[in-house]
Amino acid sequence: MRWEKSYVYASSTHMLLPRSLNLVYDEEGGEKASGCLLHAKFLSTFVEKSAEELDRGQHYANSQEYRAYHSGLQDEVDLWCDYSRELQDWRQLEDLGLISKGNWA
Repeated sequence: MRWEKSYVYASSTHMLLPRSLNLVYDEEGGEKASGCLLHAKFLSTFVEKSAEELDRGQHYANSQEYRAYHSGLQDEVDLWCDYSRELQDWRQLEDLGLISKGNWA
């Protein structure tokens, strides 16, 4: 992304403003070029990380989400499912429909 000073991430990196930056379809039909920010939270270190984040207490709603994560992950939950994929490259993300090279490519 070519960043401009009027752009901002809201709620950490979960939302990009202005909202028009999130539009991936051209108003006249077709796709716009798009991308994605990979927000890798559930890594092998997540149990330790969730405990650290609880100690820091910096998350919204009194870290309610991290409390649930930390509690649920104590039982060594397997987060892999039939829809899970190991990340290969950007072409895989395009094949999965998560990003688009747009009409110009």
